[in-house]
Amino acid sequence: MASFNTMAGCFLASALFAMVVGKVSNALVSVHEPEKPAIALAEAAPETAAAAEKPPELPPIGPKLKDANVQHGEQIFKQQCFTCHTVDKGGANKVGPNQWNLVGRKKASEEGFSYSAALQKLGGTWSYEDINHMIFKPQSFARGTKMAFAGLPKEQDRADVIAYLRTMHDDPKPPLP
Repeated sequence: MASFNTMAGCFLASALFAMVVGKVSNALVSVHEPEKPAIALAEAAPETAAAAEKPPELPPIGPKLKDANVQHGEQIFKQQCFTCHTVDKGGANKVGPNQWNLVGRKKASEEGFSYSAALQKLGGTWSYEDINHMIFKPQSFARGTKMAFAGLPKEQDRADVIAYLRTMHDDPKPPLP
């Protein structure tokens, strides 16, 4: 019975100590509400959302395509894209869709691939400019896409990859003038 009394006494002493410390700390520190919030989230959120939906302005890729290096584009594709995409005619889809016949193909239309709602709602066909924006920053071009790729920041690298993808086609589209 003595051990129960000892434990109960320790518990009560601890509770009393915590109450005293709480009362003393409240007496030493005064709590007051700020006059205005430190961070105004409600005001900043609409601007942030609007900015996130608008893709960044990129210079037209056409002038860079004239001097694009297809072999360099193939190397970049193999280093950066091949993990998720194939480019062979009739090739299988991986994490991302097969890229054969990409230029001029209807967006979100590769047979047997489950596209995100973000890509499905884009509509239209893949143009050189659309591919340029997509491989620059996929999330800014199609917010909510499943494509987890940071992007290719260098304009010439993007032009080289696009030039390579142009050749991976039954009927390659002409380069831009």
